Amino acid sequence: MAISLSQLCENAERSYSMRLIAGSGGMENTVRWVHIVEDSEVPDFLHGNELIFTTGIAHSGNEWLKDFVISLKAKGAVGLVVNIGPYITAVPSPVIVFCEQNDFPLFTIPWASRIVDISYEFCRRIIGNEKRESTIGEAFRAIIKDPAALKNYGDLFSRAEFGEKSRYTVISLTVLSNGTNVTKSAVQSMDMSIWRTIKHSNFHSSLFMHNGSFIAVRQNCSSEEIDRFCGELDKVTGGMGRDVYMGISHTVNGLAETGEAYEQADAAMLMSMLHGQPRTHYRELGIMKLVFAVKNQNVLREFVRENLGTLRRFDVERNADYCETLRLYLTHSGSVSEVAESTGVHRNTINIKMRAIREIVGKELDDNDKSSLILAFLVEEVLDMYDKRSDIQ
Repeated sequence: MAISLSQLCENAERSYSMRLIAGSGGMENTVRWVHIVEDSEVPDFLHGNELIFTTGIAHSGNEWLKDFVISLKAKGAVGLVVNIGPYITAVPSPVIVFCEQNDFPLFTIPWASRIVDISYEFCRRIIGNEKRESTIGEAFRAIIKDPAALKNYGDLFSRAEFGEKSRYTVISLTVLSNGTNVTKSAVQSMDMSIWRTIKHSNFHSSLFMHNGSFIAVRQNCSSEEIDRFCGELDKVTGGMGRDVYMGISHTVNGLAETGEAYEQADAAMLMSMLHGQPRTHYRELGIMKLVFAVKNQNVLREFVRENLGTLRRFDVERNADYCETLRLYLTHSGSVSEVAESTGVHRNTINIKMRAIREIVGKELDDNDKSSLILAFLVEEVLDMYDKRSDIQ
């Protein structure tokens, strides 16, 4: 998990006499980086979640600190460390009150403590934590591709407290903007917000990109926690004309089954895209579970050709709409009246088309024929989605 301010500063008081004097309510916020800022105008290069150090060298007196802290808070900084010495002799009470009321952590360090040493250690720990998270993500990607690879990563998962027998739920998220996959950029711009959504969990999570989608592996989470997390993901990644699609797997037992959970989440996410829904659970897929379980797309394409190929060719050659008529006929459980009403044509026209369709496909459209044709239309939709995803990745 991304490093929190409390984790970053856990030894700072003992090592550097760095003391928290206000804003303890913000100590669980995540930290992106560390900056030294001396100008009272908070710079625009701050992206949010930075811990700021200042000595006050560019100022006289201490009264400027109140506006400085307010600006830092507005810019999304995660806290302020004030170097008490010749430039800042004390932190004014209004600054302490503001930080306490707004859960904005405020620290002091004595002049003898070297900021360069503290910032070096903090940056090293932030980088180390990011590398650790990246390594865990790579390990999950490896066992998604090949569950047998788990034997190579057992020690890594154990050190990271991902229990071999824990329960795991996988969430797959894709963000589109005007048909373009913008998942990676959306997640990168919101990574701290996403980490904040899981900071209160007692168990670990791994977040990483895979096959153009953002993947979250959640450990030992209840269904309620999963739903809350998905809701927060939707909030932080949606907006600005973007469409967010999520798929949620079953909860599986053990690391060895996370590859299967990923496949479930990916299938559910594709169904979300197919139906234009923001979120789909794998348990909701019904018969489509069988379709997604067939990984050989050639088998699926052959099934579609066997059942719909002749009719598709007829439509192309004659500029007809028999496939759509058949699909509607099956959708309306064989009701000619309902098909006629939905298309705005006379029912006799539909009867004529259906007689022609039976001749073209060489089927009487009994129950077995109808089942095969319904499934063929469903498979066709899934194959179209596979093709679209290849185009947008």
